[in-house]
Amino acid sequence: MISIVNIQGLSMGAKFLLVLVVVATVSSNCRVQGALDRGFYDDSCPPFEVIVSGTVQSFLDRDPSVAPGLLRMLFHDAFVGGLDGSPLLNSSGGSDPPERLATPNLSLHGFDLIDAIKSKLEGICPGIVSCADILATAARDAITLTNGPFWRVKFGRRDGRSSNFNEANHLPSPFEDANGLLAKFAAKGFTAEEMVLLQGGGHSIGVGHCPLIASRLSNPDPTLDPSYAAQLRPICSANANAALPNDPVTPPLLDNQYFANVQARKGLFTSDQELLFDGRTKPAIDKYAASSSAFARDFSKAIQKLSELGVLTGSQGSVRKICAIAN
Repeated sequence: MISIVNIQGLSMGAKFLLVLVVVATVSSNCRVQGALDRGFYDDSCPPFEVIVSGTVQSFLDRDPSVAPGLLRMLFHDAFVGGLDGSPLLNSSGGSDPPERLATPNLSLHGFDLIDAIKSKLEGICPGIVSCADILATAARDAITLTNGPFWRVKFGRRDGRSSNFNEANHLPSPFEDANGLLAKFAAKGFTAEEMVLLQGGGHSIGVGHCPLIASRLSNPDPTLDPSYAAQLRPICSANANAALPNDPVTPPLLDNQYFANVQARKGLFTSDQELLFDGRTKPAIDKYAASSSAFARDFSKAIQKLSELGVLTGSQGSVRKICAIAN
């Protein structure tokens, strides 16, 4: 079975073709009503994965930040009631604001990419492919096409009809301590090691912003390397809202460099650095800092588990015609 693909050094075109080959290799023709299935769209919408990968590649060519943006959207969606496209909705379905307006979701981006894929698919196989499956696949392809790990995506998710603004406000926070992080992930069925993998993957790519670390710089944090703090202070002094790479060493890659950064006390957020000083999480930091292959293998399993957690299938939910509007 293929679970991880090493595409370092390949051209963008070769990466795109390889993703399609691997997807086809792991596809299955088995069908179980109400269950996620790798071959779910083989008969009803055969071009699905080709369209997703091609559109993701075209957006990546213009804006590499698509990769961390989609990964973050997947995480924020799946962690709140299962991956059902809820952050894509422009209405909560009730009197509350929609989930996408919750504080942790205000910086989400990639909505235009999801909409572009959905529009193409509705023109070819209308009413077939859910927005949730589009997001699950687009996030995987964006990471793989930027030299990150490959993971299998099973299909058959249905879209939710509402979003939960209040629950979204309780997503894991960059200010969280280890106890808080472990409790939130344990409530979703994740081990301490899986939590470290998902935190590490999410924070090994993309950017944070100065307000999220201001207190660590203004009141010197003994857990933050002084030389790293000295690099960050002038950036945030010049622009209080400046973007900072989560990983200053390999910023465009989802890789295991995050764990080495944390070992060196160069975790950008409090929630990162906390993991080095807790006996429940430090072993995983050390394990994945020492092995890029172990990280890629185990991250693939953890993100696949997250993307399949509590999803709607079968007669549940719906398939939206427009991802921002519930049917």
